Amino acid sequence: MNALILLAGYGSRLSRQDLPHKVFLDFGGESLLSKHLKTLQHAGIEKTVLVVGYNKDAIKQAVADMNLTMPVEFIDNDVYRTTGNTLSMVMGLRGMQGNVLVMDGDLLYPREVLGGFLGKATGSCFAVVPVDINDVECAKVLLNADQSIAAIITKRALTDQEKSDHTFSGEAIGFFTLTPHAVDTIIKAYEEREEYFSPTLWEILFSEIADKTPLGVYPLNENGCFEIDTQEDYEEALACYTANPERY
Repeated sequence: MNALILLAGYGSRLSRQDLPHKVFLDFGGESLLSKHLKTLQHAGIEKTVLVVGYNKDAIKQAVADMNLTMPVEFIDNDVYRTTGNTLSMVMGLRGMQGNVLVMDGDLLYPREVLGGFLGKATGSCFAVVPVDINDVECAKVLLNADQSIAAIITKRALTDQEKSDHTFSGEAIGFFTLTPHAVDTIIKAYEEREEYFSPTLWEILFSEIADKTPLGVYPLNENGCFEIDTQEDYEEALACYTANPERY
């Protein structure tokens, strides 16, 4: 399996002018970027592709300094300021072979959580964590009666109709696997409506194609997974890391 990490954005909500990119957030003397790549290498990922934009040269140099045995390739998204991460995802998926692990770059997760996901998840599958159904910001996963994904709703509250028609599964934490069929479906849908999808988050596209390719969920009951959008998120993630560094 190959991996794709989305790193083009500049993390304006974090407001860390002391860092060239939020993927350089420190955890025990090691950057989030380093943790991602070393974990993927240890998991047996054959190749990792990084879609970069903001301060991309700093990321490329940091990777070169790691001396990894796992091949790492880069794709430049130079229009990251005016597009959403859907474009970065599509750019990375083009040319991919076989199943793909896709990850947002701003995640902290225990090694065993990702390892368990890769070992047990089947097909196109989203890691999902418990969350308040009324959390407006998070990527809320709605399921059909057969437990397949019906939609992923983010940046707004669920409607009463959505709550009535579907089962709420939790939050898509930001890593998921895709089959070749799903990859082909994503690229086709994007290319047919590029003007619509290019400024959006990937949750929008998956909601649009959920009836065209099977999408499942893998519930994560373990604590310790964080999406880091703000300084408060980082402080919470750092506190958890500091209490249990061996997990990461």
